Amino acid sequence: MRPRVLSSVALAAAVLAIAAPARAQSVLLRLAPESGLQSRYVMGMETHVESAMMPSTGGPFMIGTVHSTQTVLGVEGDVVEYEMRTDSARIETPGMPMLQNQMPDQTGQTMTMKMDTRGRLVSFGEGLPPEMQAMAGQLGGMRLELPEGPVSPGDSWDASIATEIPGIPGGSGAMEMAMTYTLTEVASAGGSRFATISFSGPVSMSGQGGGVGMDAGGDVTGTMVIDVTKGRLASSEMTMTMDMNISGMTMSMSQAMTTTLIN
Repeated sequence: MRPRVLSSVALAAAVLAIAAPARAQSVLLRLAPESGLQSRYVMGMETHVESAMMPSTGGPFMIGTVHSTQTVLGVEGDVVEYEMRTDSARIETPGMPMLQNQMPDQTGQTMTMKMDTRGRLVSFGEGLPPEMQAMAGQLGGMRLELPEGPVSPGDSWDASIATEIPGIPGGSGAMEMAMTYTLTEVASAGGSRFATISFSGPVSMSGQGGGVGMDAGGDVTGTMVIDVTKGRLASSEMTMTMDMNISGMTMSMSQAMTTTLIN
C-alpha cells in the first residue's frame, strides 16, 4: 500500500505545480495609487471627418498633443482624488484652418477629479472654466470599469456607461457605451506588474438644441495597460468610429487617441 500512497502524493504535487502558474497570473485590477504619487502623461489625438458639406482634404480634421501631470491629492476609502495639470497643449485644425485661432489654450489649466479604485468616475472637470467643463465631461465619459474580483488572462467582463456630453449649442446631449473588457496579459517589468486589457463595444450619442437634433452610432476599440503595482494607468490606445446625422447632414467621423506614461 505504501507505494500507492507515495504515488498519490506525487500526483497531487504534480497537479499543484501545473496549476500554480495559472493561479499566479490571477490579479485584482485596481487603480489605487498612494497619496502624493505623480504621473506624467502625453496624449495624442487625431480626428478625421468626412461629409458632403465638409470635403475631405486627405488629412486629419484635427490633431493635438497634450502633456499633463497627474498628482494624487488623497485617498478616502475606495475613492481617489486627482489633480490634473496641463503642462503644454498644441491643437491644430488643418481640416478647417479658420478654427485655429478659436481653439482655447489649455496650457496651465488645472482641474480635479475623483475616481473609485475600479476606474468609475465620481466627479470630473472641477476647476475648469465653464466653457471647458462640457468638453471635459465628454472625455471623462471615455472611462473604464475594472472587474469586481480577481481575473486571469482570457477572462472578460462587461460594463455599460452613460454620461452627459456637449449637445448642440444651447442644448444637451448624452453618450452611451456597452463595453466588453478582456484581460489579455499579465507581465512584470522594472519592478512593477502590468496588466494589458483590450476593450470594444458599441457607442451611441444624441443631442438637441436650437431646433437642431443630432444622433450618432458607432464602435469603440482599444487597449490599456495598468501598472498594478503602483495602481495607475500606464498607457492606452483608443479608436472611435461613428456615423453622425445632424438635422439631415450626414458625416462619418473617426477619432484615435493615445495616452502614454512618460515617468
